[in-house]
Amino acid sequence: MTEEILRSAMQIRQAQVGEANELTQLAMQSKAHWNYTAEQIQQWRAELTVPPDLIFAGNTYVGVIDNVIVAMMALIPAAMTWKLEYFFVSPAHMDQGIGKEMFQFAIDQARDRGARAVTIDADPHAERFYLACGAIRSYTKAAPIADDSSRIRPQMLFLIPSKKRY
Repeated sequence: MTEEILRSAMQIRQAQVGEANELTQLAMQSKAHWNYTAEQIQQWRAELTVPPDLIFAGNTYVGVIDNVIVAMMALIPAAMTWKLEYFFVSPAHMDQGIGKEMFQFAIDQARDRGARAVTIDADPHAERFYLACGAIRSYTKAAPIADDSSRIRPQMLFLIPSKKRY
């Protein structure tokens, strides 16, 4: 399928509390795609677990194709700068425009609710994606793991352009 067909076939909707386990599995599969060890993924299990109360708050969204969840993300509201968290795409749907569509949806949601910027604590493998979407690296955090003591997590910032008025 081409990117256009996939994008037009994807529906974005609010996540349901009963989907927390499925979303956690998606997060773990997506993270594992980057060749982290199974041991490392298990060490991150708590961080990758999608809490039902986050979904209940109403700012967690899923991308669905043919009744299958292929992407997810959560927005954490704050005054003017919101956080984008739990941004994951299933490995089978990466590099097909799904992530870009979800990211634009997140930015639109934040803008429509008054945010001027969105921050992202990114996996090193996702930095290129966020840069391509228009985010900038504002700083880094040390994030060593067993086989990479110099690993860092880029802290990304997306400045939301004002809504165009016609």
